[in-house]
Amino acid sequence: MRMGWKTGIAAGAAALVVLGMPGSAAAMSGGTPVTDPQVGRWVATLAIPGDAPLLQRAGCGGALVAPDRVLTAAHCVDRTDPSRTEVHVGARVLSAEPGEVRGVRGIAELPGYRLLPSPAGPDEPGLDSARRDLAVVLLDRPVTDIAPLRIAAHRPVAGAPVQFFAHGTTGIAGPDAFRNDVLHRGDLTVLDRAGCHDATPAAIDDGSVWCAADTTTAAAVTGCYQDSGSPAVQTVAGQPELVGVFSFGGETAGRSCGEPSPLYFADPTAFRTWIHQPLLPTQPYPASRPTVTGSAMGGGVVHCTAPAWDLRRGLPPATIAYQWMTVTVIGPFVIPEPIEGATGRDFTVDTASAGLSLACQVTAGNAGGHSAVLSDPVITTL
Repeated sequence: MRMGWKTGIAAGAAALVVLGMPGSAAAMSGGTPVTDPQVGRWVATLAIPGDAPLLQRAGCGGALVAPDRVLTAAHCVDRTDPSRTEVHVGARVLSAEPGEVRGVRGIAELPGYRLLPSPAGPDEPGLDSARRDLAVVLLDRPVTDIAPLRIAAHRPVAGAPVQFFAHGTTGIAGPDAFRNDVLHRGDLTVLDRAGCHDATPAAIDDGSVWCAADTTTAAAVTGCYQDSGSPAVQTVAGQPELVGVFSFGGETAGRSCGEPSPLYFADPTAFRTWIHQPLLPTQPYPASRPTVTGSAMGGGVVHCTAPAWDLRRGLPPATIAYQWMTVTVIGPFVIPEPIEGATGRDFTVDTASAGLSLACQVTAGNAGGHSAVLSDPVITTL
């Protein structure tokens, strides 16, 4: 998935905010800039809170489908920290337009969401596809000055034109070309079932996934990193209607960003009732950070204590898992790397950990999905 290329299935983590970031942690390669500020105002951008420019903090996309909720890809928000995520609605130019900024009061993943290992490489997560790859991000305050995007009653038929709106990466190297600052639109044509299956060895869940491709140009529009969660729309009676949420693309067939490939969309039209239900089951919502106590000196033992949980914003955890990490900080991003086998509450500091920053990740799950929260790093020395 192009979560974030998908970022992964999508892209980038900060305090374990994976935005677009496998599953989800994909930006658009090709397409045309959206110059009319009134077009696509319902496009949403998930971001890491902070003082850095939005262009540096942005992750997955989404669409405002009700005043209090944004629809995105489940892989963009699964195992992220909802308390350290913000949403920008209508930020057409990331470097200049923050849009309507909202916090998150809860996240709910569509029941049945899961990553699907590829038959061509079941042990290679980068080749994964997904089923029911949808999630609702509930906003802490409604957006009242932007009209939500209506969800269509039916998925588009083969041969129909659709438009894809995204801010993802361009597939071109360089600091000024890597990401689309300005919102882009790509014009695609819906493919039939056979065309979707023939283009990738990945597993395709036909009940929740359809695909489309740019069949008109040599420099074809493709989905790339940090495009995950971004909307595909169809125009009906002169009005845009949401028909797809970008889930994965050519990476499942070993193609790089920019190489021609269909884009595979989760189908929101099949789940309209769930998306709009008033009370959605929400993933656990941390009210604090995990804490680490003990001796960080060589041979010492450090202990991880799970955070408190905000039961107003998330349902209680049904499961809690621990993972010790080494941590690297790059700008606003905190990049964790799991320590193999270190999955208990306690961790014995060994010589391999000398001079490294350690942190404890706590992942909590329930019927609404999973959230993951990272402790503050602990500097270890011998």
